Parts: sequence; structure tokens; C-alpha cells
Amino acid sequence: MGSISFHFFGRSMCWSLLVLSLVSCAKLKDFEASSEGNALDLSRKGLTKFPDEAFENKDLKILRLYGNQIDSIPDRISELKNLEKLYIGRNDLKYIPASIGELTNLKILSLQYNELDSLPEEIGNLASLEQLWLNQNKLKKLPESLGELKKLEILQAKFNQLDSLPESIGSCENLSFIYLNRNNLRKLPVSMAQLSDLKELYLSGAGPLLDVPEEMCNLRYFELIEIDRNTALPACMYVLQANRLQIIQN
Repeated sequence: MGSISFHFFGRSMCWSLLVLSLVSCAKLKDFEASSEGNALDLSRKGLTKFPDEAFENKDLKILRLYGNQIDSIPDRISELKNLEKLYIGRNDLKYIPASIGELTNLKILSLQYNELDSLPEEIGNLASLEQLWLNQNKLKKLPESLGELKKLEILQAKFNQLDSLPESIGSCENLSFIYLNRNNLRKLPVSMAQLSDLKELYLSGAGPLLDVPEEMCNLRYFELIEIDRNTALPACMYVLQANRLQIIQN
């Protein structure tokens, strides 16, 4: 009987310790989340205009406005000098003010699922930008200043109306992942052969009779390309397929 009681007590004690451990972990996670600090989440709040409260904290680093009905970003967005992440996807935006170029600490800019048909040249002033999300807009061109984004790693521009890419894209020296599905492109700039860090390129539905430059075969870290039957790949890429390049055809 004593051994049974001890066994039960031991098991109870173990459960107690486990619960305490989980609670401690939960508290730790909560603390870590809050320590990210200076974040404002107003996603899916039915907002029809850019919220004034966003400007109350000049140290704001993360602003989430996803899934509202905001139709414009005010010029005073430039006041948020410390902003690092701006999520304003799935709204009703039709233009982006030039003043956004003053957010030189911005690392992530998500503008997807809006009504944008152009971007200001000042986008190129976002010296810290690492991710640019432009999916599901009405963009026909990207600004030539795109090449100034030296830290850009991810470019998402699916489901737009792009008929060309700026030649300057080859200057985005850290660009590793490019998504161009569902556009109207006919060729890619030869300058893309300068994207020495390019790893993955998505072109399925990117345009009719889309030509991919032969020079891109020299990209050392290029490991995946997604295409469809309208994509014209140079023969050298099929040679690379036997070695390191994965070609996905949809």
C-alpha cells in the first residue's frame, strides 16, 4: 500500500512540476512577445482611414493594418522614423506617398491585395528594406529605383499586370527569392544575371512566350525555377538540371 501511495504521490508531483514548467514557459513566451515592444496591431478593425493613434508613438517599430478599408497612406507616414515593419495588405490603397521613402529603417513592407497601379520612385530610398510584398495589385511597372534596394532579399509581385521589369533589378545584390507569377512579362532583363545571390525564381503564368536570359545560367546559387509551357528556357538551364538546378513545370 505504501509503495502504491508513494507511486501516486510521485506521479502527482511530476504532474505538478510539469504544469509549473508549462506555466513558466508560457510566461516566458509572453514576456518575449511583449519585449518586442513598440508594436501596434489594428488588423481587421473596419478602419476606413489611416489611424491617427499610429503617430502617438514615435518609437513605433511594427504597424499592422491588414484587412481594413484604408484608401490612402498620409504624407506624415514619414514621422514614423523608427518603423521596421509595415503590414497594410488587403485594403483599398490606390497610391503610396513619396514620403514613404523617408522610412529608412523599414525592413518589411507589405502592400499586397490593394488597388495600386504604380509605386513612387522614392521606394528606392528604403535602404534597410529586406522584403517587399506587392502581390494582387494592378502594377504595370516597378520603379527604376528598385535597384537601390541593396538589402532586398524577397520580392513578391504575383498577380499584377507587369509587362517589364526595370533593368536596375540586377543591382539588388542580396535578392534571393523572386515571385512573378501571373503577370504580362515577355522577357526578363539580362541584368538579372548579376543577381549573384538568387536562389529561387517563380515564373509560372508570368507572361506569354517569356524569354529567360541565357546569362542566368552562370548564377552560382541558383537552385530552383518554376515555369509553365509559355516559358522559354535557354538550353544551358536544362544542362544545369542534371546537376544543381530544379526546374518545376506547371
